[in-house]
Amino acid sequence: MAGPDSNPAMAETADQKDNPWIIAFIAILFLSRAIESLTNTTADPDLWGYLSFGRMFWVTGHFPYRDVFAYLPTLNLWVYHEWLTGVILYPLYQSLGAPGLQALKYALGLGTLWLIFAAARRRGAGPVAALLVLFLVQGFLAAGYSPVRAQIFTYALFALSLYILENARLSGRWRFLWLLVPLQVVWANLHGGFLAGLGLIFLYGLGEALSRRPFWPYGGILALAGLATLINPYGLRYWSYLTAAVSLPRPEITEWVSVWGAYQKGLFFRGFFVFSLVLLITLLFFIWARWRELTSLLVIGFTVYLGLKHLRHQVFFFIVLGVYLPGVITLFLQIWRAEPRLQILRQPVARASALLLGALLVSFCVYQTAVQRPLSLTLPPVPKTHAKSQIYYPTGAAAYIKEHRLLGGLLTEFNWGEYLIWTLYPQCHVSLDGRYETVYPENICLEYFDFINGHSNWQEFLKKYPPALILIDSRSKIYNLLKNDQSWRQVYHDPGAALFLPAKGQTTAGLGAPEAVSNHVGVP
Repeated sequence: MAGPDSNPAMAETADQKDNPWIIAFIAILFLSRAIESLTNTTADPDLWGYLSFGRMFWVTGHFPYRDVFAYLPTLNLWVYHEWLTGVILYPLYQSLGAPGLQALKYALGLGTLWLIFAAARRRGAGPVAALLVLFLVQGFLAAGYSPVRAQIFTYALFALSLYILENARLSGRWRFLWLLVPLQVVWANLHGGFLAGLGLIFLYGLGEALSRRPFWPYGGILALAGLATLINPYGLRYWSYLTAAVSLPRPEITEWVSVWGAYQKGLFFRGFFVFSLVLLITLLFFIWARWRELTSLLVIGFTVYLGLKHLRHQVFFFIVLGVYLPGVITLFLQIWRAEPRLQILRQPVARASALLLGALLVSFCVYQTAVQRPLSLTLPPVPKTHAKSQIYYPTGAAAYIKEHRLLGGLLTEFNWGEYLIWTLYPQCHVSLDGRYETVYPENICLEYFDFINGHSNWQEFLKKYPPALILIDSRSKIYNLLKNDQSWRQVYHDPGAALFLPAKGQTTAGLGAPEAVSNHVGVP
């Protein structure tokens, strides 16, 4: 069997059998669940980095090629691959506040779902099957749409690229592929995830070549789309940065660990089980359908590999599955409907029960969405659990620093750096933050994590890069080490954060942070 896309008439057959009321019922149920999944109001740490860049761009009127936020040595070119995201988000936040950012997230999230649905329908899937598969994979909304990250643009543009590629492949109208060239210009300046779009074009060309179908248009568009990515503020230096960044290990960042790494770190959270369950269901259906369509198998196989290698990339697997799996489900439903023993499900009592259950689920989802104040943006001031991965912000400590006009280099937690840039710059300059490899040399990152994790050489970092202030997690190992160090005194403490200043008589070079930021090092 070549796959459901080989039979364009399937959609018409499916439409004739799918009752409009059933389609509407499933659509309402799905949309209510999808919106609930998107309702995350805890601000992501990266958001403050985007806003800080955008503020500098719009307020100063020039493009910053050098970092000015850190007191540690930085690279001599700040390749901020998410720069356009900041340029867009800052005026949106200034004019509309949190509701503006959240509305953008909902629009892109629901738009991505529509593109997945449209691509599945274009491949011949029935609407019920397409909605059921979307219901199966919609877990990626909760995982990938924290407010508000540059990735939301990547997911939408990835789904759009997939729709364009499928439309061109099935219709044979190659002119549609030209849309991928300007799309790559925008995508490359919004987020480094544009590489996923180029990879998608390559896999389609390879799959069609192996299937002995026309493949040359994909090669030409891939070359032009690749050249289009050079339209950025950094030119070829952007690709030099990406080459190093793609292979850079990030063992301290949870979303970048592999599935095996997550197991070793004890991070067997719900997302891993959802990924495994959906993958198993997919394999069973593909075996049942005797799926032999090489192009889709290549794309699914590569996104599975990405999902196993990095937890954050599992979203791509769910997106492509939402496009390819509905065709198989459509065939399954056609056989299922013909099963005499299942006719009991068509009885009025069964339908009424399903309608009642669906209404309860919709009501529950609407309630859950409403109580979370979906257009708000929250900054939890203290942790609610002992999990290190939980997001919260040192709002009390930041207010203390402002009130007491403390100045200089601020050594702080990785996840707090961008928030403190947004809140305290230019009063304070931070240590390592979520901009990570875009700003800091790899050796600085390694030395920083030795300190923040309280390794045996933690004091070496203080001697080499002395700060004026230290703001760290009050539940951490390094907190206890600093508390027992006579060189530092604690001046602020709450359940989530502790602030230290040098003990009386101690001096630190960190007070000279504005001069320290000019100490750039070469780009590797």
